[in-house]
Amino acid sequence: MARVSIAWRFALKAAISATLLAWLLSHTPLAEIRGVLARLDPLPVAAGMALAVLTWWLSAVRLWLLAREFPFGQVARMTFVGMYYGTVLPGQVAGDVVKAYRLSSVQTAPGLAAAATFVDRVVAMIGLLVTCAIAAPWVRQLPSRLAPAITTAAAACVLGLALASHRRVRSVFFEASSAATPGLRGLAARFGSGLNQVLERRGRLASNFAIAMGFHAVCVAIQVILGAALGIELPVAAWCVTYAGVSLLTLLPVSIAGLGMREGGYVGLLGLFGIPASQALSLSLLIFAYAIVGALAGMLVEISDRSNSAR
Repeated sequence: MARVSIAWRFALKAAISATLLAWLLSHTPLAEIRGVLARLDPLPVAAGMALAVLTWWLSAVRLWLLAREFPFGQVARMTFVGMYYGTVLPGQVAGDVVKAYRLSSVQTAPGLAAAATFVDRVVAMIGLLVTCAIAAPWVRQLPSRLAPAITTAAAACVLGLALASHRRVRSVFFEASSAATPGLRGLAARFGSGLNQVLERRGRLASNFAIAMGFHAVCVAIQVILGAALGIELPVAAWCVTYAGVSLLTLLPVSIAGLGMREGGYVGLLGLFGIPASQALSLSLLIFAYAIVGALAGMLVEISDRSNSAR
């Protein structure tokens, strides 16, 4: 019964992706997209691919900094595996779940893999909000009240992270964990123990945040390079807001590999700056192509690991 339910959810999200893509393509002739891509210089595409590889490496470094008990090579491999499952399964969070589960087999402390993966994702999201908050005041096309709201949300998240790493706040969390229902007590206690271990290392937490900001900066650079190659000339602040908005949309577990959500995000956000849908969709397809390359690399790692375990 559970497998049937999972299959139906997968089919539903695949249908949502297909519907969104069909609607977008019906309003943008394929000939226009082909024309935009035909004029594309391969050099910027190669440069964007090199920067994408750098972001994958930074993702592994971020997680490893939070839990150096794991060998960096293992963290890097699981980062690629997580990218693979995050692409073939609905929502990027699925990749985090697989990554945490696979790392847990080599952890030295209960719950450390899940806690480190969770904190890494939270810090990355806060970094995304901070990136958007820095850029939003410089983007006149946004509603006047949106920039202060983003800034307030980013400041609240940074403050919340700082408070969460405080010893007294962590002690309250452990008390809450111990009061969990019997069936969840063991799971909550293991996760709480790992979370305490991760959050008490405030220096590593700060380093993780700094690298997360660097990660987002490289991602914005990819947008700028590909955008210029496609004839999209926008200020860096506009690219920061566009990147942040699309990233948030693709996190929603309502489609497969973010298909439809990513394309709709680029068309809608770049449309605010007067960019035609053909150029926005072309950019989205290039970004998705990079994600597919990363997913294929993760698939090869997964196949290699399964082959080694079968021996």
